[in-house]
Amino acid sequence: MIGFDSGGGRSYHDTVSRERRVSVSFKSLMLQRFSLGEQELGHTIWMIVQLFYRSRLVSNGVFETYEQKVLDYSRKVGIHRNDLRLKPAELGGLLDFKNLERLRDGYIWELKELSHLVFRGQDSTDLFDRYVSDIFHEISILKEEHYNVKTYAPLYERDKDEVELKYILDEAHTLFPQKLRHIKHLFGRALSRLESKLPSFTNYRPFVRSLYLQRSEFVAEAYPDGIRQFYRFMYRLGPVEGFFQVGMNFFASGFLDEALEAFRLAEVESSPDEPERDKTLEDATRLREILREIQTKRCRIAELKDPSGPPFDAAAEQMTQKALGKAGER
Repeated sequence: MIGFDSGGGRSYHDTVSRERRVSVSFKSLMLQRFSLGEQELGHTIWMIVQLFYRSRLVSNGVFETYEQKVLDYSRKVGIHRNDLRLKPAELGGLLDFKNLERLRDGYIWELKELSHLVFRGQDSTDLFDRYVSDIFHEISILKEEHYNVKTYAPLYERDKDEVELKYILDEAHTLFPQKLRHIKHLFGRALSRLESKLPSFTNYRPFVRSLYLQRSEFVAEAYPDGIRQFYRFMYRLGPVEGFFQVGMNFFASGFLDEALEAFRLAEVESSPDEPERDKTLEDATRLREILREIQTKRCRIAELKDPSGPPFDAAAEQMTQKALGKAGER
């Protein structure tokens, strides 16, 4: 059957405080596995997130290309996709060997190794690590089967070895769609698992900053709403809090222009109500605190950049006051 339908260090008190905000089992696993500084752990987490979302984009491309080619053959011969029987060259052409190699060796292998470091302990393994390992295994099988079709099937066809040729083709006609469907399923499960862990990554500056800096790259392709959707997973107040936190990150590191840019984006996000969730009184209070802190930091940045100049930009101040007024109405 060819077809299927698409369907460092840290104090004890800091650690306790963080454990109250994330899954105890997940945090315990990370503490057990790591004696790394925050910078190194933050970078490792960033690499895991980046490799996963990039590999998912490549995998989706492989899947969609396969689907389109199968449908094209089905329309061409007027046979339902499940009944197609393709020749070796046609069957092998449904998949691109280099794309499979790029997916497994260029992304998934490193993702698997890093996931072992972060999500695998002596006594337990997080499901995300299991899903990634299964993805690697399934792609390896698919890649090997595709190699058999591309390399050995033509030889059996040339030598008129019908028994071996039929065996390879029959297996590939069944295995190609099964493995592609399973890989897609595993990516979906891993995605949900990783999304649930994004809030626990917000304390790592390398991750927070890198995600923001890549907002026009793969981050923009990960979800239709790009980084704003990431921030909805990561922060209670969503994009407004996400941009604010990255602004504070830049400010603490002395990147003043970058901090101002992030603060402005936070103010823009504070104007419309988020349609996904009604704001509580606690949310409104937190929003006002964020906007006031932005005002304070903007004044401080102006002083640092030009001690003899005006304390802040009047237009930007007006924008903050306007946002504060809207926040007070909620």
